[in-house]
Amino acid sequence: MIRPLISAAKSWKVLCQKAGTLCLVAGLFLCCGDLFGQEQKQKEQKVIVVVGTGGSDDYQLQFESWADNWKSAITSAGNTGPDFVCIGTGDNPAGQNDLQRLEQELSNLGDATAELWVVLIGHGTDDGKVSKFNLRGPDLSAVQLHEWLTDKKARTIVVNCASSSGGFVGKLKDPNRVVITATKSSAQRNFARFGEYLSKAIDDPAYDLDKDLQTSLLEAVVAASSQTQEFYLQETRLATELAMIDDNGDGKGTPSDWFQGTRTVKKSKANEPDGFVSNQVFLIRRGTEAELTIEQRENREQLERELELLRQKKDALGEASYYQSIEPVLLKLAKLYQSVRSEKPAEVQNPANIETPAEPEK
Repeated sequence: MIRPLISAAKSWKVLCQKAGTLCLVAGLFLCCGDLFGQEQKQKEQKVIVVVGTGGSDDYQLQFESWADNWKSAITSAGNTGPDFVCIGTGDNPAGQNDLQRLEQELSNLGDATAELWVVLIGHGTDDGKVSKFNLRGPDLSAVQLHEWLTDKKARTIVVNCASSSGGFVGKLKDPNRVVITATKSSAQRNFARFGEYLSKAIDDPAYDLDKDLQTSLLEAVVAASSQTQEFYLQETRLATELAMIDDNGDGKGTPSDWFQGTRTVKKSKANEPDGFVSNQVFLIRRGTEAELTIEQRENREQLERELELLRQKKDALGEASYYQSIEPVLLKLAKLYQSVRSEKPAEVQNPANIETPAEPEK
């Protein structure tokens, strides 16, 4: 009688051990799947910060400090932040120079990357024909960078914080590209301070002008440019830099002082105003923005572009016709955001550990 019980107990123990092993394996698969999903999400955005040669210890320390600001903004977002690579502050693998390292990083870009940032921090030169960014070793020309980016499917944001960077605007024009430069033209050759202010403003909630809980590239650029101009005013010096924004692909750009908030207060007869796309771009995506798929984000952008075009025609349409025109677009936007919220688990929409505020007593 005892022996069968012992045998049954042993069988039960073995069964429990096997069940435990299966649970452990299943847990590992789930964990790896979750990590894989996070990795895939991270790869939607990649940021490459390139620190050029300073020419002196003082400039080098400043440039590295600005690069650290970008890194801090990205790492503060944890696993939800973009992939980050910094070139120019340390040794490169296999004896590469900085130019070769940048080319390799761009050539190795994964298909999953939907948004690529290339941030250039340092000095620049322009001889009237060739615009360059100064690196340790061979310099990077605007034409070279354009060629390396031409076949990329990802939307590319190039931020050139260097002196004489205005020459990059025309040479980097592309319908799927946003180009920000510290100077209006290549003739502005003096040391550019715009990069310092932008590195601090790029994810600062103080510059979230439209109150959507995140700071867009446009909002950060306008804020940084305003602070740059304020520096020259306080120092009673002639401003030797003015940031430019080109996000409509025409290669002409719009001066940053044409913006009041996120809208232009001046218009050029020669080209369409910039600013729409750069106001849709965020270094760190938060809230609903972080939950959107690439397809949903593209759909949202198209709908908001329709709204913007209708706003520009408001006076010509008349008030009644204008509101009739925007209603169906607004409804589509509302459905898009509602679909994002409905895809979230109930505990995410209203976590159990967060109490719903009680209604005030009557």
